[in-house]
Amino acid sequence: MSALNVLRPAFWGAAFLVTALTTGCSNSESSLPDSSFTPPATPSSIPSSPSSIPSNSTAPEASPEPSPVISYLGETKVVTLGDTEIRVTRNAIGFNVACNATNTTDATHNIKVTVSIGNGTDWVQTTNFDFQQVAAGQTGRETTLMGDSYEGNLPDDPKIYIDSVNYY
Repeated sequence: MSALNVLRPAFWGAAFLVTALTTGCSNSESSLPDSSFTPPATPSSIPSSPSSIPSNSTAPEASPEPSPVISYLGETKVVTLGDTEIRVTRNAIGFNVACNATNTTDATHNIKVTVSIGNGTDWVQTTNFDFQQVAAGQTGRETTLMGDSYEGNLPDDPKIYIDSVNYY
């Protein structure tokens, strides 16, 4: 074997190694680095005060659906979602559930509110409040008893869900 044949594979191997080291491994896309890449934030790169945040940054967009607000009035648990309020009070035989739905539109509407109440593990009961012809700016009010047919122990602090509020 001549010296030229021995050096040829070594030359190509060295050329491949230099090419791989200078360009890096890449897929079928361009091997140039991505200019939109932003390195992860490190403690030294996080602004320490609000005034150091650039003025052209945009605030995150708010969710289009409101989040429920849970509060307590004595022993009554209150869940508010937008213009709908559910008040739940435990009594000797179940839960008194009151629903107040305000029509904030400019026209008279029917409002249907679906509410579920449960213990968070194995019991859930659902009911519908159907308010007919609620005038603009007015509030529909209705109360019902829930949990009276449940055979187990009712929770002291039930899980309350406003499943849906529909204007029709």
